Amino acid sequence: MDETLAAYEGVAHRYDELNARMDTAALVDRFVEAAERYGSGGRRLLDAGCGTGRSSLAFRERGFDVTGYDLSPAMVEQARHRPGANGTRFLVGSLQQPPPGLTGFDVVACVDVPMTYLTSTDDLHRALAAARRQLADGGLLLFDLNTIGYYRRTFAAPMVADRGDRYVTWFALSAPVEPDATVVTQFDLFERDGTTWNRLSMRHVQHHHSDRTLRRTAEAAGLRVLAAHGLVGTSLRNPPDEDAHDRILYVVGAR
Repeated sequence: MDETLAAYEGVAHRYDELNARMDTAALVDRFVEAAERYGSGGRRLLDAGCGTGRSSLAFRERGFDVTGYDLSPAMVEQARHRPGANGTRFLVGSLQQPPPGLTGFDVVACVDVPMTYLTSTDDLHRALAAARRQLADGGLLLFDLNTIGYYRRTFAAPMVADRGDRYVTWFALSAPVEPDATVVTQFDLFERDGTTWNRLSMRHVQHHHSDRTLRRTAEAAGLRVLAAHGLVGTSLRNPPDEDAHDRILYVVGAR
């Protein structure tokens, strides 16, 4: 089984609980601001890599007509049963091989770094080319990527969080992070169950895509970068800084 698929299939039923501290609504606001600033004003949006549908419903609350898809059937099932999800279509597919028939979107959004799970330039090209085919004339592709500074800061040393009846640990399994390198990380959750402890583990295989590689690959896929903004948490920073910022939000259109 694909490592990304395996990681999310195993935690889909608890994904929202484990990520309760993440402010998805604020992150979606940054995407919406970019769509309104650079886009055509159209409201048909494809949430690619939608997970459990948190971002999808946030987009819908902001006036978009949303379709979502994700690699993990278990995550999609959670999205379909999410309160308020009635009327939103959720499908199963990968960024490189999305469900068929998804075309004519004013915005294709990949929220919360799903493109970091594309672990080769070839996979990145396939995903960007697929997104190009999904766009309407004048449409935008919006996505965020982790910076090399984020990887180096977050995984420089093992981290442990004590949350009472649970401990969370995360650490890097790969060598020190270099530009355009694969990053393998381990997440473990230990929870008390009476007198014993249960362990839930996830192994993440991600890839740092440098700005240079991203721009070159986008051009080859028939796209061009219109703008890039740094993100620290969910706050926008300009100009983007690969060392100081956590992520870069890319705004991409057809050539």
